[in-house]
Amino acid sequence: MAREASSKGRASIVDFDRFAGPDRIKAGGEQRARRLRADPTYAESKLWERLRLLTIRIRRQAPIGGYVVDFACLRAKLVIEVDGGVHERADVALRDLERDTWLNSEGFRVIRIPNARVESDLDAVVTEIEAAIRASVPDLKQPATTPSQPFPLEGKGSSDA
Repeated sequence: MAREASSKGRASIVDFDRFAGPDRIKAGGEQRARRLRADPTYAESKLWERLRLLTIRIRRQAPIGGYVVDFACLRAKLVIEVDGGVHERADVALRDLERDTWLNSEGFRVIRIPNARVESDLDAVVTEIEAAIRASVPDLKQPATTPSQPFPLEGKGSSDA
């Protein structure tokens, strides 16, 4: 909560959580996300190189609720987690399950992709993510498959200027 001056000069309490919607930020979440963005894993870095080229906005190390997710497409309500070997540990898997359950309850679909799969089959991973986005956002623009029409060479246009 934050204090805000009212029109009569008195301070009032504003509950920002009321306005934040699906990506509300828990105290410290933005700073943690900033640190994580500055130090990505190899797999996160390789995937980000491709995701940032899509025709829809993807957020990297995005705070959602009390969590910071690896990647999120808020418009499609899709969360992408790139998991290293530590996620195979029972305690970490339990935390992942709790987190996924909460994200699902907020309307997000969670895709978990092992680091090794990103590193060995990046094209298939990106195709899977694009398909998940298109399932939620059917009016998404298709990426251009051919270059746009080039400008005519100098002196070869249709007008005589």
